Amino acid sequence: MKETERKLDRKTSGKCLRGCAAAGLGLLMGLTGIFPGSLPMVAWARSPEYTRTAEEWARLRDNVLEYEEIEDLIEEYNVTVQESYENWQKADSGKALEDYVSEAEQAVNDQYDQAANSEDDLTMITAEYQARMGELQIQSTIDAAEDSTTKRWELEKTEKALAAQAQSLMNTYYQLQSQLTSAQKSRQLAAETLELTRRQQTTAVGMTTYADVLSAQQNLQTLDGQILTLQNQIESTRRSLIVMMGWAQDAQPEIRPMPALDLNRIAAMDPAVDLAAAYENDYTLKADQRKLENSVTASGQTVHASAVENDRQQIAVALNSAYQSVLQEKAAYDQAVLNRDVAARSLSSAQAKQRVGIGTAMETLQAETNLVSAQSDLEVKELQLFAAMEKYDWVKRGVR
Repeated sequence: MKETERKLDRKTSGKCLRGCAAAGLGLLMGLTGIFPGSLPMVAWARSPEYTRTAEEWARLRDNVLEYEEIEDLIEEYNVTVQESYENWQKADSGKALEDYVSEAEQAVNDQYDQAANSEDDLTMITAEYQARMGELQIQSTIDAAEDSTTKRWELEKTEKALAAQAQSLMNTYYQLQSQLTSAQKSRQLAAETLELTRRQQTTAVGMTTYADVLSAQQNLQTLDGQILTLQNQIESTRRSLIVMMGWAQDAQPEIRPMPALDLNRIAAMDPAVDLAAAYENDYTLKADQRKLENSVTASGQTVHASAVENDRQQIAVALNSAYQSVLQEKAAYDQAVLNRDVAARSLSSAQAKQRVGIGTAMETLQAETNLVSAQSDLEVKELQLFAAMEKYDWVKRGVR
């Protein structure tokens, strides 16, 4: 019985993954008479059921990966995100700086109490040492000026950074697919070239040598190695991508194509204007500003004020750098379009020559290979331009 692959259930007691949901599903089927496969295996999500519509949950729980749902999948099913928010909820939610200082002070007092009540010198010395170290930690806690809000922003930054990483992986996955298509077409040409070289060696004395045959064989073997490497990279990237969003490593979800490239996005970019949004959204800057507000010591205020100023400078640099990358990738994309068009015209010419008998099948195959290579390069450049646009938008959204 082959059931539909589903995203991993969240860990329970550090061990229960998909098996727990599978067992529960089996029990439910046994009690209700539902046939296998007629009920989807629902994974544990981070958010309560009422936070999304039934249609939204159904989309996230299907066996399909779409670029547009990556952020939501990371939010709900990424194990790192789940565990981080769970730990924050247990240890940090609602706490002010004073609460962390109070906890540190209580820990010091407990150590001094243990030292006072100890029955041997070693226990007393150890407890007093730990108490003195704890006193230093109190000052560090005060200087850090962290509270529940700053810790939450750090978690949100991590979550969004993981989403950006997953988007980049999906982009890379399709770049590798395009490169594989080109390599496979080049292999076809190399195989035909090897056969032609062998025929010429045996039928046309003096035209080719054994060294020519060896060279053709080595070229074919090199391409075979490149194809194998690309296939391995594609599978490794695919597994990393789906695991980030809750699927098992051996799952086979459908990975839908990347969104179409929209060149109008470039015209809407203006670093001078967008910098204000980048300042407002930047998670690190927000956290450092909050720490500056929380700070109660002169040294802490100096440190956090410096951090805020440094953040603002880095955000400006990051946004401008991202914009320049977009322009560079656009120029590379435009050149790839021209190269593809030239290759297409060359193929048309080769086909026309072959039809009238002044061109060969090998010349046409070479032109076909050149076109496939040019098309592959265009697809890669398109994806790289798309990635540069996404990077710019992420900086605007607070992740750099």
